[in-house]
Amino acid sequence: MMNIVGIISEYNPFHNGHLHQITEIKELFKNNVAVICLLSSDFVQRGEPALLDKYARARMAISNGADMVLEYPTLFCCATAEAYADNAVYILNNIGIVDYISYGCKSSDIDYVKIISSLLAYESNEYKEILKAELSKGLSFPKARQHALIKLLNKSDTDIYKLSETLKSSNDILAIEYEKALIRQKSNILTVPIERTGSDYNDPYMKENFSSATAIRKYLLSEKVINNKDLADNLPPSTLKILEDYSEVKHFGSMDLFEDLIIYSVVSRSEKQLKKFPLVNEGMENLLKKNVFSGNSVNDFINACVNKRYPATRIQRLLIHILLGADKSISGKYKRPGYVRVLACRDKSLLSMLSSKSSLPVITSLKKSYDDSDLNLKTLIEFENAACDIYNAVCLKDKSHYCNEFSVKPLFE
Repeated sequence: MMNIVGIISEYNPFHNGHLHQITEIKELFKNNVAVICLLSSDFVQRGEPALLDKYARARMAISNGADMVLEYPTLFCCATAEAYADNAVYILNNIGIVDYISYGCKSSDIDYVKIISSLLAYESNEYKEILKAELSKGLSFPKARQHALIKLLNKSDTDIYKLSETLKSSNDILAIEYEKALIRQKSNILTVPIERTGSDYNDPYMKENFSSATAIRKYLLSEKVINNKDLADNLPPSTLKILEDYSEVKHFGSMDLFEDLIIYSVVSRSEKQLKKFPLVNEGMENLLKKNVFSGNSVNDFINACVNKRYPATRIQRLLIHILLGADKSISGKYKRPGYVRVLACRDKSLLSMLSSKSSLPVITSLKKSYDDSDLNLKTLIEFENAACDIYNAVCLKDKSHYCNEFSVKPLFE
Protein backbone atom coordinates (compact mmCIF):
# COMPACT_ATOMS: atom_id res chain seq x y z
CA MET A 1 0.00 0.00 0.00
CA MET A 2 1.35 3.41 -0.98
CA ASN A 3 2.40 5.84 1.76
CA ILE A 4 1.18 9.42 1.48
CA VAL A 5 3.35 12.20 2.90
CA GLY A 6 2.19 15.79 3.31
CA ILE A 7 4.53 18.80 3.18
CA ILE A 8 3.35 22.19 4.44
CA SER A 9 5.14 24.58 2.10
CA GLU A 10 5.60 27.99 0.57
CA TYR A 11 8.26 27.24 -2.08
CA ASN A 12 9.02 30.93 -2.21
CA PRO A 13 10.73 29.96 -4.50
CA PHE A 14 11.36 26.20 -4.78
CA HIS A 15 15.11 25.62 -4.31
CA ASN A 16 17.64 22.81 -3.85
CA GLY A 17 16.78 22.42 -0.17
CA HIS A 18 13.16 21.70 -1.06
CA LEU A 19 14.26 19.22 -3.70
CA HIS A 20 16.49 17.57 -1.08
CA GLN A 21 13.48 17.08 1.20
CA ILE A 22 11.33 15.44 -1.50
CA THR A 23 14.26 13.27 -2.63
CA GLU A 24 14.91 12.15 0.96
CA ILE A 25 11.24 11.25 1.44
CA LYS A 26 11.21 9.14 -1.73
CA GLU A 27 14.40 7.35 -0.73
CA LEU A 28 13.11 6.73 2.79
CA PHE A 29 9.95 5.07 1.49
CA LYS A 30 11.77 3.40 -1.41
CA ASN A 31 9.60 5.34 -3.87
CA ASN A 32 6.44 3.70 -2.53
CA VAL A 33 5.13 7.14 -1.67
CA ALA A 34 3.05 10.04 -2.94
CA VAL A 35 3.97 13.56 -1.86
CA ILE A 36 1.17 16.08 -1.32
CA CYS A 37 2.19 19.72 -0.83
CA LEU A 38 -0.08 22.16 0.97
CA LEU A 39 1.07 25.41 -0.63
CA SER A 40 0.55 28.92 0.72
CA SER A 41 -1.48 31.14 -1.57
CA ASP A 42 -0.35 34.54 -2.86
CA PHE A 43 0.41 36.00 0.60
CA VAL A 44 2.63 33.99 2.92
CA GLN A 45 3.02 33.25 6.61
CA ARG A 46 5.52 36.02 7.46
CA GLY A 47 3.09 38.67 6.19
CA GLU A 48 4.47 39.31 2.71
CA PRO A 49 3.32 38.92 -0.89
CA ALA A 50 4.73 35.72 -2.33
CA LEU A 51 7.60 36.15 -4.78
CA LEU A 52 5.60 34.28 -7.43
CA ASP A 53 1.90 33.48 -7.57
CA LYS A 54 0.62 30.12 -6.31
CA TYR A 55 0.25 28.63 -9.80
CA ALA A 56 3.91 29.19 -10.71
CA ARG A 57 5.04 27.74 -7.37
CA ALA A 58 2.70 24.76 -7.83
CA ARG A 59 4.36 24.11 -11.21
CA MET A 60 7.76 24.23 -9.49
CA ALA A 61 6.62 21.60 -6.99
CA ILE A 62 5.09 19.26 -9.57
CA SER A 63 8.12 19.52 -11.86
CA ASN A 64 10.39 18.53 -8.96
CA GLY A 65 8.66 15.41 -7.69
CA ALA A 66 5.49 16.45 -5.85
CA ASP A 67 2.45 14.37 -6.82
CA MET A 68 -0.25 16.85 -5.81
CA VAL A 69 -0.39 20.49 -4.72
CA LEU A 70 -3.25 21.84 -2.62
CA GLU A 71 -3.90 25.51 -1.86
CA TYR A 72 -3.49 26.82 1.67
CA PRO A 73 -5.89 29.82 1.67
CA THR A 74 -4.55 33.28 2.51
CA LEU A 75 -6.89 33.89 5.45
CA PHE A 76 -5.29 30.99 7.32
CA CYS A 77 -1.70 30.85 6.06
CA CYS A 78 -0.88 34.53 6.66
CA ALA A 79 -0.82 33.98 10.42
CA THR A 80 1.36 33.36 13.46
CA ALA A 81 3.45 30.19 13.42
CA GLU A 82 0.99 28.56 15.83
CA ALA A 83 -2.14 29.38 13.80
CA TYR A 84 -0.37 28.63 10.50
CA ALA A 85 0.68 25.17 11.67
CA ASP A 86 -2.62 24.43 13.40
CA ASN A 87 -4.81 25.09 10.36
CA ALA A 88 -2.37 23.39 7.99
CA VAL A 89 -2.45 20.24 10.13
CA TYR A 90 -6.25 20.57 10.26
CA ILE A 91 -6.42 20.46 6.44
CA LEU A 92 -4.03 17.52 6.09
CA ASN A 93 -5.78 15.68 8.92
CA ASN A 94 -9.22 16.15 7.39
CA ILE A 95 -8.50 15.23 3.79
CA GLY A 96 -8.30 11.68 5.09
CA ILE A 97 -5.43 10.29 3.05
CA VAL A 98 -2.21 11.61 4.65
CA ASP A 99 -0.13 9.10 6.66
CA TYR A 100 2.84 11.35 7.47
CA ILE A 101 3.77 15.03 7.61
CA SER A 102 7.36 15.80 6.71
CA TYR A 103 9.03 19.00 7.84
CA GLY A 104 12.51 20.44 7.63
CA CYS A 105 14.31 21.13 10.88
CA LYS A 106 17.66 22.59 11.78
CA SER A 107 18.10 20.51 14.91
CA SER A 108 19.76 17.14 14.45
CA ASP A 109 18.34 16.16 17.84
CA ILE A 110 14.61 15.97 17.18
CA ASP A 111 13.98 15.03 20.82
CA TYR A 112 14.02 18.71 21.77
CA VAL A 113 11.30 19.48 19.23
CA LYS A 114 9.23 16.64 20.70
CA ILE A 115 9.87 17.71 24.33
CA ILE A 116 8.85 21.31 23.69
CA SER A 117 5.79 20.43 21.61
CA SER A 118 4.55 18.06 24.33
CA LEU A 119 4.87 20.81 26.96
CA LEU A 120 3.12 23.40 24.80
CA ALA A 121 0.30 21.14 23.67
CA TYR A 122 -1.08 21.05 27.20
CA GLU A 123 0.34 24.05 29.06
CA SER A 124 0.87 23.52 32.78
CA ASN A 125 -0.08 26.16 35.36
CA GLU A 126 3.60 26.56 36.21
CA TYR A 127 4.44 27.33 32.57
CA LYS A 128 1.54 29.79 32.29
CA GLU A 129 2.72 31.68 35.37
CA ILE A 130 6.30 31.94 34.11
CA LEU A 131 5.08 33.05 30.67
CA LYS A 132 2.85 35.73 32.20
CA ALA A 133 5.80 37.06 34.20
CA GLU A 134 7.98 37.21 31.10
CA LEU A 135 5.28 38.99 29.07
CA SER A 136 4.93 41.55 31.86
CA LYS A 137 8.52 42.59 31.11
CA GLY A 138 7.35 43.90 27.74
CA LEU A 139 8.83 41.03 25.70
CA SER A 140 7.29 39.80 22.45
CA PHE A 141 5.35 36.56 22.79
CA PRO A 142 7.99 34.40 21.00
CA LYS A 143 10.77 35.79 23.20
CA ALA A 144 8.69 35.46 26.39
CA ARG A 145 7.83 31.87 25.48
CA GLN A 146 11.48 31.06 24.86
CA HIS A 147 12.48 32.45 28.27
CA ALA A 148 9.61 30.62 30.00
CA LEU A 149 10.50 27.24 28.47
CA ILE A 150 14.17 27.63 29.35
CA LYS A 151 13.30 28.46 32.95
CA LEU A 152 10.86 25.56 33.16
CA LEU A 153 13.24 23.00 31.67
CA ASN A 154 16.33 24.28 33.43
CA LYS A 155 15.23 22.21 36.42
CA SER A 156 15.71 18.97 34.47
CA ASP A 157 18.73 17.37 32.82
CA THR A 158 17.91 19.13 29.54
CA ASP A 159 20.81 20.59 27.57
CA ILE A 160 19.86 24.27 27.80
CA TYR A 161 22.16 25.28 24.93
CA LYS A 162 20.50 22.80 22.55
CA LEU A 163 17.10 23.86 23.81
CA SER A 164 17.89 27.55 23.18
CA GLU A 165 19.18 26.82 19.69
CA THR A 166 16.01 24.88 18.87
CA LEU A 167 13.84 27.79 20.05
CA LYS A 168 15.81 30.28 17.92
CA SER A 169 15.49 28.36 14.65
CA SER A 170 12.55 29.36 12.40
CA ASN A 171 12.39 25.83 11.00
CA ASP A 172 12.42 24.24 14.44
CA ILE A 173 9.76 26.64 15.71
CA LEU A 174 7.44 25.54 12.91
CA ALA A 175 8.36 21.90 13.57
CA ILE A 176 7.33 22.38 17.21
CA GLU A 177 4.03 23.89 16.11
CA TYR A 178 3.31 21.01 13.70
CA GLU A 179 3.97 18.44 16.42
CA LYS A 180 1.89 20.42 18.91
CA ALA A 181 -1.04 20.70 16.49
CA LEU A 182 -0.97 16.95 15.83
CA ILE A 183 -1.11 16.28 19.57
CA ARG A 184 -3.94 18.73 20.19
CA GLN A 185 -5.98 17.45 17.26
CA LYS A 186 -5.41 13.85 18.40
CA SER A 187 -4.25 13.03 14.90
CA ASN A 188 -2.97 9.62 13.82
CA ILE A 189 -0.62 11.26 11.31
CA LEU A 190 3.05 10.53 12.03
CA THR A 191 5.97 12.88 11.29
CA VAL A 192 9.05 12.55 9.12
CA PRO A 193 11.64 15.19 10.10
CA ILE A 194 14.28 15.93 7.46
CA GLU A 195 17.38 17.75 8.70
CA ARG A 196 17.81 21.06 6.90
CA THR A 197 20.76 21.23 4.51
CA GLY A 198 22.80 24.37 3.86
CA SER A 199 21.97 27.92 4.93
CA ASP A 200 19.74 28.90 7.82
CA TYR A 201 16.15 29.87 7.00
CA ASN A 202 16.81 33.63 7.38
CA ASP A 203 20.36 33.74 6.02
CA PRO A 204 20.33 36.67 3.55
CA TYR A 205 23.53 35.73 1.70
CA MET A 206 23.84 33.54 -1.36
CA LYS A 207 25.86 30.35 -0.81
CA GLU A 208 26.98 27.50 -3.01
CA ASN A 209 24.18 25.01 -3.82
CA PHE A 210 21.96 25.44 -0.74
CA SER A 211 21.11 29.11 -0.24
CA SER A 212 18.00 30.01 1.75
CA ALA A 213 14.79 31.18 0.09
CA THR A 214 15.41 34.51 1.86
CA ALA A 215 18.75 34.95 0.07
CA ILE A 216 17.30 33.87 -3.29
CA ARG A 217 14.40 36.32 -2.98
CA LYS A 218 16.78 39.10 -2.04
CA TYR A 219 18.91 38.31 -5.08
CA LEU A 220 15.96 38.14 -7.49
CA LEU A 221 14.52 41.40 -6.22
CA SER A 222 17.83 43.23 -6.60
CA GLU A 223 19.17 41.81 -9.86
CA LYS A 224 17.86 42.24 -13.38
CA VAL A 225 19.51 39.15 -14.85
CA ILE A 226 18.10 35.81 -13.71
CA ASN A 227 20.16 33.25 -15.60
CA ASN A 228 23.58 33.28 -13.99
CA LYS A 229 25.76 30.74 -12.22
CA ASP A 230 25.07 31.89 -8.65
CA LEU A 231 21.35 31.38 -9.04
CA ALA A 232 21.55 28.29 -11.24
CA ASP A 233 23.67 26.50 -8.63
CA ASN A 234 20.91 26.96 -6.03
CA LEU A 235 17.82 26.12 -8.06
CA PRO A 236 16.64 23.06 -9.98
CA PRO A 237 16.66 23.74 -13.75
CA SER A 238 12.85 23.66 -13.92
CA THR A 239 12.58 26.35 -11.23
CA LEU A 240 15.00 28.57 -13.12
CA LYS A 241 12.97 28.16 -16.33
CA ILE A 242 9.70 28.96 -14.54
CA LEU A 243 11.30 32.06 -13.00
CA GLU A 244 12.51 33.23 -16.40
CA ASP A 245 9.10 32.72 -18.03
CA TYR A 246 7.27 34.27 -15.09
CA SER A 247 9.39 37.43 -15.12
CA GLU A 248 8.22 38.13 -18.65
CA VAL A 249 4.62 38.63 -17.54
CA LYS A 250 4.74 39.48 -13.83
CA HIS A 251 6.83 41.44 -11.38
CA PHE A 252 8.22 39.46 -8.45
CA GLY A 253 6.11 40.14 -5.36
CA SER A 254 7.57 42.13 -2.46
CA MET A 255 6.49 44.55 0.28
CA ASP A 256 8.16 47.37 -1.69
CA LEU A 257 6.05 46.59 -4.76
CA PHE A 258 2.86 46.77 -2.66
CA GLU A 259 4.00 49.86 -0.76
CA ASP A 260 1.46 52.36 -2.13
CA LEU A 261 -1.50 50.05 -1.54
CA ILE A 262 -0.33 49.18 1.97
CA ILE A 263 0.14 52.84 2.93
CA TYR A 264 -3.23 53.72 1.41
CA SER A 265 -4.98 50.90 3.29
CA VAL A 266 -3.80 52.40 6.60
CA VAL A 267 -4.22 56.08 5.72
CA SER A 268 -7.76 55.56 4.39
CA ARG A 269 -8.98 53.96 7.64
CA SER A 270 -9.70 55.70 10.92
CA GLU A 271 -8.34 54.49 14.25
CA LYS A 272 -11.80 53.07 14.97
CA GLN A 273 -11.76 51.07 11.73
CA LEU A 274 -8.22 49.80 12.36
CA LYS A 275 -9.29 48.48 15.77
CA LYS A 276 -11.59 46.04 13.95
CA PHE A 277 -8.61 43.97 12.83
CA PRO A 278 -7.79 41.00 15.10
CA LEU A 279 -4.10 41.78 15.51
CA VAL A 280 -4.78 45.34 16.65
CA ASN A 281 -4.76 45.74 20.43
CA GLU A 282 -3.20 47.86 23.16
CA GLY A 283 -3.34 51.01 21.03
CA MET A 284 -1.65 49.54 17.95
CA GLU A 285 -4.02 51.59 15.79
CA ASN A 286 -2.36 54.73 17.13
CA LEU A 287 1.10 53.27 16.51
CA LEU A 288 0.19 52.66 12.85
CA LYS A 289 -1.28 56.11 12.35
CA LYS A 290 1.69 57.78 14.05
CA ASN A 291 4.29 56.03 11.89
CA VAL A 292 2.56 55.55 8.54
CA PHE A 293 4.61 58.34 6.94
CA SER A 294 7.87 57.47 8.69
CA GLY A 295 10.81 57.38 6.32
CA ASN A 296 10.60 56.80 2.61
CA SER A 297 9.47 53.20 2.32
CA VAL A 298 7.08 50.62 3.71
CA ASN A 299 10.06 49.00 5.46
CA ASP A 300 10.78 52.30 7.22
CA PHE A 301 7.13 52.30 8.32
CA ILE A 302 7.39 48.73 9.63
CA ASN A 303 10.66 49.40 11.44
CA ALA A 304 9.21 52.50 13.07
CA CYS A 305 6.42 50.35 14.54
CA VAL A 306 8.72 47.60 15.82
CA ASN A 307 9.43 47.45 19.54
CA LYS A 308 10.15 44.80 22.18
CA ARG A 309 6.52 43.68 22.14
CA TYR A 310 5.82 43.81 18.41
CA PRO A 311 8.38 42.19 16.07
CA ALA A 312 8.50 43.05 12.37
CA THR A 313 6.65 39.89 11.34
CA ARG A 314 3.65 40.83 13.47
CA ILE A 315 3.54 44.31 11.95
CA GLN A 316 3.88 42.83 8.45
CA ARG A 317 1.04 40.36 8.99
CA LEU A 318 -1.15 43.12 10.37
CA LEU A 319 -0.48 45.32 7.33
CA ILE A 320 -1.33 42.47 4.95
CA HIS A 321 -4.56 41.81 6.88
CA ILE A 322 -5.47 45.50 6.58
CA LEU A 323 -4.57 45.51 2.88
CA LEU A 324 -6.82 42.50 2.24
CA GLY A 325 -9.63 43.60 4.56
CA ALA A 326 -9.25 40.57 6.85
CA ASP A 327 -10.97 42.21 9.81
CA LYS A 328 -12.82 40.54 12.67
CA SER A 329 -15.99 40.22 10.61
CA ILE A 330 -14.31 37.57 8.46
CA SER A 331 -11.46 36.25 10.63
CA GLY A 332 -13.87 35.79 13.52
CA LYS A 333 -16.42 34.04 11.33
CA TYR A 334 -14.03 31.50 9.79
CA LYS A 335 -12.04 29.68 12.45
CA ARG A 336 -11.10 26.81 10.13
CA PRO A 337 -10.54 26.33 6.38
CA GLY A 338 -13.84 25.26 4.81
CA TYR A 339 -12.59 23.54 1.65
CA VAL A 340 -9.50 22.18 -0.06
CA ARG A 341 -8.58 23.27 -3.58
CA VAL A 342 -6.40 21.27 -5.97
CA LEU A 343 -3.84 23.43 -7.78
CA ALA A 344 -1.88 20.68 -9.53
CA CYS A 345 -1.79 16.88 -9.74
CA ARG A 346 0.33 14.23 -11.47
CA ASP A 347 -1.73 11.21 -10.39
CA LYS A 348 -5.49 11.21 -11.02
CA SER A 349 -5.93 8.12 -8.84
CA LEU A 350 -4.65 10.25 -5.97
CA LEU A 351 -7.29 12.85 -6.83
CA SER A 352 -9.99 10.15 -6.79
CA MET A 353 -8.79 8.97 -3.39
CA LEU A 354 -8.83 12.54 -2.07
CA SER A 355 -12.35 13.17 -3.38
CA SER A 356 -13.71 9.99 -1.79
CA LYS A 357 -12.08 10.32 1.64
CA SER A 358 -11.87 14.05 2.39
CA SER A 359 -14.27 15.45 4.98
CA LEU A 360 -13.61 18.90 3.49
CA PRO A 361 -15.21 19.78 0.13
CA VAL A 362 -12.65 19.18 -2.64
CA ILE A 363 -12.50 21.88 -5.31
CA THR A 364 -11.10 21.31 -8.77
CA SER A 365 -13.46 23.62 -10.68
CA LEU A 366 -13.70 26.77 -8.57
CA LYS A 367 -16.60 28.18 -10.61
CA LYS A 368 -18.69 25.02 -10.28
CA SER A 369 -17.93 24.66 -6.57
CA TYR A 370 -18.78 28.31 -5.98
CA ASP A 371 -22.11 28.02 -7.80
CA ASP A 372 -22.99 24.85 -5.86
CA SER A 373 -21.89 26.16 -2.45
CA ASP A 374 -23.91 27.69 0.35
CA LEU A 375 -23.46 31.36 1.21
CA ASN A 376 -21.02 30.57 4.02
CA LEU A 377 -18.51 28.89 1.70
CA LYS A 378 -19.10 31.45 -1.05
CA THR A 379 -17.91 34.25 1.25
CA LEU A 380 -14.69 32.37 2.05
CA ILE A 381 -14.01 31.74 -1.65
CA GLU A 382 -14.75 35.38 -2.45
CA PHE A 383 -12.19 36.55 0.11
CA GLU A 384 -9.50 34.31 -1.42
CA ASN A 385 -10.36 35.49 -4.92
CA ALA A 386 -10.17 39.14 -3.86
CA ALA A 387 -6.73 38.54 -2.29
CA CYS A 388 -5.51 36.98 -5.55
CA ASP A 389 -6.97 39.88 -7.56
CA ILE A 390 -5.10 42.39 -5.39
CA TYR A 391 -1.90 40.40 -5.92
CA ASN A 392 -2.39 40.31 -9.70
CA ALA A 393 -3.38 43.97 -9.92
CA VAL A 394 0.05 44.88 -8.56
CA CYS A 395 2.23 42.13 -10.06
CA LEU A 396 0.90 41.85 -13.62
CA LYS A 397 3.05 43.77 -16.08
CA ASP A 398 0.31 43.81 -18.72
CA LYS A 399 -3.11 44.01 -17.10
CA SER A 400 -4.75 42.64 -20.25
CA HIS A 401 -3.27 39.26 -19.25
CA TYR A 402 -5.44 39.20 -16.11
CA CYS A 403 -7.05 35.81 -15.55
CA ASN A 404 -9.98 35.44 -13.14
CA GLU A 405 -9.62 32.72 -10.48
CA PHE A 406 -12.80 31.06 -11.74
CA SER A 407 -11.24 30.46 -15.15
CA VAL A 408 -8.05 28.77 -13.88
CA LYS A 409 -8.02 24.98 -14.02
CA PRO A 410 -5.72 22.65 -12.05
CA LEU A 411 -2.46 21.66 -13.68
CA PHE A 412 -2.56 17.97 -14.59
CA GLU A 413 0.82 16.55 -15.61
